Amino acid sequence: MFNSYSLRISELLKHVQNDAVERLQAAIRNAISENGTIYVLGNGGSATTASHFVNDMRIIAQRRGLTVKAVSLSDNIACITAVGNDLSFNEIFKAQIVGILKKEDLLFLISVSGNSANLISAAHYAKEVGAGTVALLGFDGGELLKISDFYCLVPSLDDEYGPTEDIHLSICHFLASSA
Repeated sequence: MFNSYSLRISELLKHVQNDAVERLQAAIRNAISENGTIYVLGNGGSATTASHFVNDMRIIAQRRGLTVKAVSLSDNIACITAVGNDLSFNEIFKAQIVGILKKEDLLFLISVSGNSANLISAAHYAKEVGAGTVALLGFDGGELLKISDFYCLVPSLDDEYGPTEDIHLSICHFLASSA
């Protein structure tokens, strides 16, 4: 029933740490103030959240007379399929930022499991160049929880993709409106 689904989302929201969301907000604001680019990435449902988040950040900023440089690495299907075919699916995001990611940039990773090899590969590359890494995570946070500079965790059960993704999108709506 929908009532039990909405109750579960409400329960999960209670466990999201306010200070974790504020750290993501501060990292975004810092990247913007440093004239950096915010690269957002995710797989599956998190890929659509990445696209939606970038759209919201840019449009809301424009309405306020501001400029936010943000790119969804999940949107370049030609690059994703070429790199996936020619190299490895694990490199689809890293390949897009090699040579262009700068220290003032921010890599914003969205993953329910926190264990996607292609996100982990991109995060390690960001660390190599000194760019910031933040993650929006679910379940127990996985590997990305350990390697991200900052993270926000929705502590959910291993099969709760939908509720976790719903909360991730809500957090992104908040972040876009407050950047």
